[in-house]
Amino acid sequence: MKDMLTKIARRIKKNIIWLIALPVILGAAGYILPSKITGSSSFTSEAAIAAGNYDHPLYNNTKEIPLLITSDAFLKQALPDKTDEDRAAVKSKLTVNTESDALITVSYTDQNKQEAESVFQAIIAAFLKNDQALFEKRAKVVRQSIGALEGETVSADAKVDKERFLYELKNTQLNLRAASVMNSEPTNELAGHGMPPKKKAVLGVLIGIAIAFMFIVIPEFFRESF
Repeated sequence: MKDMLTKIARRIKKNIIWLIALPVILGAAGYILPSKITGSSSFTSEAAIAAGNYDHPLYNNTKEIPLLITSDAFLKQALPDKTDEDRAAVKSKLTVNTESDALITVSYTDQNKQEAESVFQAIIAAFLKNDQALFEKRAKVVRQSIGALEGETVSADAKVDKERFLYELKNTQLNLRAASVMNSEPTNELAGHGMPPKKKAVLGVLIGIAIAFMFIVIPEFFRESF
């Protein structure tokens, strides 16, 4: 055993240069190679949207909004210049998540940065436009109801009911709100899939050490065994 360790030490001393160089070279290769072998980059646009509050069963319901935005009818409205095939491709790259009872996130990913931005903005704009129209319609009804009730002459017995209805309508008016973009991230570039460069560098070093061990220790081990 002592003789084997001595021989291993001698082999290590004799080959010290390439034993050090091999892990370094493989580690450097692991760091450099990802930029050459990974897939093409993609770009993602994302925004957080606070749902409106005006008693609409779809546009005010964050559990329904994801289904609404990804529906064929909505995408046809938002992207009228695209073909059905293009809109199907858009749907596969569009993500709408419910974050809470009042918040959703919308993101769109594409390999073309300009396409990612334009499609994303068109979808957000269409949703907000529809939402604003529905909000204004509801707000108008509430305003007209308040005006009509304030101008109505009632008997003394009905005055209490009138004031109660007015209070409820004004409360509703105060709580009405349209959807709004809470946070919009600029279009970010995402690197192609694969192991990060630093991890590949570490892996390269470990492989280099393993190869060095294999060529130094294993031959001596077999010689000692036979």
